[in-house]
Amino acid sequence: MAALATTAAAACGAAPKPVGEVRFVNQPVVWRVNDQLDTPAKPEARGFPEKLYFFDAFLHRQVTRNLELPEPRRAMNINSLGEVPDSTWFTNRIGRRDLTLDEVKRGPNLSDGPDTSAPWKVKSSKTGGGSKGFIIKDSLGDKYIVKFDEVWSPTMESATDVAVQRLLWMAGYNVPENHVVYFNRDQLVLAEDAVVKDSFGNERPMVTADLEAILNAVSRREDGSYRALTSKFLPGIPIGGFAQEGIREDDPNDTIPHEHRREVRGLYPIFSWLQQTDVKEDNTLDIWREDPSNPERHYVEHYLLDFGKSFGTSAFITKRPDDGHVENVDFGFTLRSLLAFGLWKRPWEGTPTPGYTGVGTFDSEHYHPGRWKAHAPYTPFAHRDEFDMYWGTKIVMRFSEAHIRAALEQGRFEDERAVPYLTRVLLERQRKTGRYWFSRVNPVDAPTVSGGSNDLELCFTDLLLAYDLAPEQAAGTRYELASFDFDGAATGWATTLEGSADGRVCARGIATGTARDAYTVVRVNTRRGASPLRPVEFHVAADADGALRVVGINRR
Repeated sequence: MAALATTAAAACGAAPKPVGEVRFVNQPVVWRVNDQLDTPAKPEARGFPEKLYFFDAFLHRQVTRNLELPEPRRAMNINSLGEVPDSTWFTNRIGRRDLTLDEVKRGPNLSDGPDTSAPWKVKSSKTGGGSKGFIIKDSLGDKYIVKFDEVWSPTMESATDVAVQRLLWMAGYNVPENHVVYFNRDQLVLAEDAVVKDSFGNERPMVTADLEAILNAVSRREDGSYRALTSKFLPGIPIGGFAQEGIREDDPNDTIPHEHRREVRGLYPIFSWLQQTDVKEDNTLDIWREDPSNPERHYVEHYLLDFGKSFGTSAFITKRPDDGHVENVDFGFTLRSLLAFGLWKRPWEGTPTPGYTGVGTFDSEHYHPGRWKAHAPYTPFAHRDEFDMYWGTKIVMRFSEAHIRAALEQGRFEDERAVPYLTRVLLERQRKTGRYWFSRVNPVDAPTVSGGSNDLELCFTDLLLAYDLAPEQAAGTRYELASFDFDGAATGWATTLEGSADGRVCARGIATGTARDAYTVVRVNTRRGASPLRPVEFHVAADADGALRVVGINRR
């Protein structure tokens, strides 16, 4: 943790410093952590007792958490810039670099789906989840789950799943290889050892009538073919979803409580943008796998699964337009409704279902980035703070219209109106997300430095203005800057700069510290009109060659 956080406190007992006590180790920013240390024994698989899980989520844990009186705590797995380093949980993609449209179209997929040069062998029925399906093995020996859309919502879940899979992969998360496929009945044959499994784990041999029963219960296209979603089995042994709280005790690499991981907390603005309300442990999966570079070593990777209920699909299928506004059991909403005697206008009233095949009950007008709710309480979201939301929102804002459209096109929506509609709604929700969360912090970021001692130039970007989220505030924005040395003493340099339409601001001639490798703290106080925001401090020091670099950002 010392290497990851790269922070050290100054000596205690001194008078409070105007730039605080936080100082950063003068070293390159950590962008990769090694959480792939050998885990020779497979960790114990975690089950998902659904009824107990939801009892705990809606009632028991709600009471015990309030009795604990937990204190707010910053995310623990961030680097000195407040970012999440690459790990078995997360890989920086669109948040750090531009992605090509070819990368978006391919996503995590290493193939084009199940090989169709020979029949697929049906190995078993599908268990878990609400959709019908089965498990196949293709001629290459790869196994896939095959899932079908509901008869009354053709293309909806399969298209949504693949589109959101691409978007979450772009954001940096581990997701399985998913494809939309079309096939005919003669593509399927029963494997000799095919079985039917029930929810209790019981098995019996699968016969042709079982397969026909599944196919007869799903939608068949006019040409006689079937449309389905295929999800390739992940490499390794599944050991259940990752817990909302705590760690996996038998995984030596799992050292940070999951509720204090920024990439887990920071899913909130990403999921709210996508209307991914089906948030629960069962939609995550840990895989104990071989190290690709050394089969003798093993470690655990962490995945997100099952995205077909996003984009208002859940609201459409369940006929619940309150999706994203209330939890499945929401005592606060129920009490408010009772006290209002039914006269309260619900915030989801009027949410449209546009009538396009494959598109759910989904819009931007009724979306509120800060009041969004998943189906059930999710503990990491309860621990989130504005800095986690800022981190996730920065990723959301990096998606261009072309990125979004390319991801949606991979869902193979069959109504030509679907992709334009969803693109427009996602862009509108993106802007609402950015404006809401960027307004709750001092959103100065992307610092760069040049020059030398006592002639430092620091440039940074005000993200609220850079994304044109509040053009009316550009003229009323100003930045009050001052510099300090390692001990917190003022160097005597200070200036005030005005906001710019593009959000980029540069300060020149900054006086640097004279000790500790010219360690300098530049404090930025941002004001929107008369409203001050909490300061942000950019920490700068000279490297071994004497070149100045940013070694940390402290958001107060």
